[in-house]
Amino acid sequence: MMNKNDETKILLDSDVVRHFLNGGQLNKLASIFPARFVMLDKVKNELLRSKSLVQAINHFLNSSSIEIIPFPTNMEIIIEYAYLNRRFGVGESACMAVAKHHKQYIASSNLNDIKEFCSRNEIKYYTTMDILVEALNKNILNMDECNEFIREVKVKGSKLPVSNMEEYLK
Repeated sequence: MMNKNDETKILLDSDVVRHFLNGGQLNKLASIFPARFVMLDKVKNELLRSKSLVQAINHFLNSSSIEIIPFPTNMEIIIEYAYLNRRFGVGESACMAVAKHHKQYIASSNLNDIKEFCSRNEIKYYTTMDILVEALNKNILNMDECNEFIREVKVKGSKLPVSNMEEYLK
């Protein structure tokens, strides 16, 4: 059995954080995968570029156990990142480059950006919906809270593949 500290880290991308902020459940995000979520400094900086998010993101990071890790200085990762960043956003590119070379997972719902790369490089990823299912299974959120989360995220202009959890769980 693995010790929690030995479990593979999950690199949070900005879209998942935004979903949990918009869904009113950002305060519960870290508890869904305790001690496994980490955030690259590039993703944090990407989030903080939105002036309207600064206070909420700083509060979240200061009150959660999510570690901010510096983007590696390993030349292989830097080259991979530079290549990916020509096609994809800063956060996705950083997460994919680090996950590939450090054998970590990614939390991102930008499937158009990450799915093929992750499949080709055998990188496990969690979408916002996968994380919601985990929260439901661990009784961190109940079905009504998940459905309200989905509704709020969609009302605020973000995309999710379903209108409720029941539909997703089918």
